[in-house]
Amino acid sequence: MTDMSLPLTRFAVRGTSFALHDPGDTVARETFSAIGYEPAVVDLLDRIADRLPAATFCDVGALHGYYPCLVAARYPGWRVEAFEPNPQAFEVLAGNIRRAGDVHATREPGRAHCLALNDTGDSLHFRGRTIVAPDTPDAIIVPGRRFDDLACDLPAGPLVVKIDVHGAEGVVLAGMTACLAGSLPGIDLRAVLIEVHAHHLLVGGHDYEGMLGRLEGAGLEVFEIRDFRDTDTALPVPLTGETRRRFVDPALWTQAQIDRERLILATRPGTFRP
Repeated sequence: MTDMSLPLTRFAVRGTSFALHDPGDTVARETFSAIGYEPAVVDLLDRIADRLPAATFCDVGALHGYYPCLVAARYPGWRVEAFEPNPQAFEVLAGNIRRAGDVHATREPGRAHCLALNDTGDSLHFRGRTIVAPDTPDAIIVPGRRFDDLACDLPAGPLVVKIDVHGAEGVVLAGMTACLAGSLPGIDLRAVLIEVHAHHLLVGGHDYEGMLGRLEGAGLEVFEIRDFRDTDTALPVPLTGETRRRFVDPALWTQAQIDRERLILATRPGTFRP
């Protein structure tokens, strides 16, 4: 049981202040720039929110809830649906979202779900935040669901999805084919932000070519956001031609890209203007 009476970690992001419990200082350990944690992501969300003042924000792999708490504080017209498979992290996440509801008492910021989103809806084995084989020592079983199957429980209207799942991004995307294609009644997917991990971490037989092909096949415009951990202005580069070829070939990734991940933005045409 996590002690939610422990001190809060406080953040100030572009004039927005918020706080959350973050056992292990996970945000600080993943902050590589003096201007804060993944600053280009906030710039992206700001630019999307300018066009979508009301939306549902799904955070897949939310851990302790940095982005759900930021969204609750910064975008009053957005509602959060946060998904985290690790039971201990989920407990902290749920507490942080409840606290955000108390702080922003005029509205309900959203919900937390202890689920492993995947392509079959089956339960999965995890150790920490990573999908592992069933015979892995200390593995736990986490209930699973396909995004397409749970989307009927989401509020109708525009949808923004962020995915950070430690190599399972292809598995998550394969479970949201109908949502990506815009064929689910009432669900209007407008943007997907995907943190893409090194090739050796990918699970489920998925690769970069397959992930990009799934997004492109759904009619989405696909960009890479360069240096997303180090700049407060998003730098979108269309993933086409030679740029795309270099992205899908893991042998061409630099060591920095392997160590610190890469970020894809896929949007419905007209949602985001580079």
